[in-house]
Amino acid sequence: MSISSSIEIALSKPVARMIILQKLEEFGWSYSDHGKVTFLPVGDVDDFDWQHECIPLEELYKILAEKDNQKELIGVVMTWRDTNIGGTFLVRENGTILMSPDINRRIVNIESYNKITDINWYMTKLVPVFGPLLESISYEEHV
Repeated sequence: MSISSSIEIALSKPVARMIILQKLEEFGWSYSDHGKVTFLPVGDVDDFDWQHECIPLEELYKILAEKDNQKELIGVVMTWRDTNIGGTFLVRENGTILMSPDINRRIVNIESYNKITDINWYMTKLVPVFGPLLESISYEEHV
């Protein structure tokens, strides 16, 4: 059974996308995806041709900055500290963040046949990043 879940975060005032990524990183999220970085390349317009490469962070920052300058959708995989738990982060030009917890997704066993996302685990790692800038958070899960 395939489960699809997403967390959408809207901020109360505009924040530069590179600042959003910096805040996530400062709080404990990293770009480590099994020793590599995963990102949407420059020029990727709704193709979602994710690149999984071993490049220095400085090079990734340049790619993300170029995507920001070109007003493209920024997409990166981030994991929480040294847990290898994380997901795909999409940062839209309006600053809305869409996170899909799809890397070693934390789950709660409600019943033996139904494993739902442990949304509390993700909220405790996302909400404090933005604090008073938070306007809304929505969560969806489809089983």
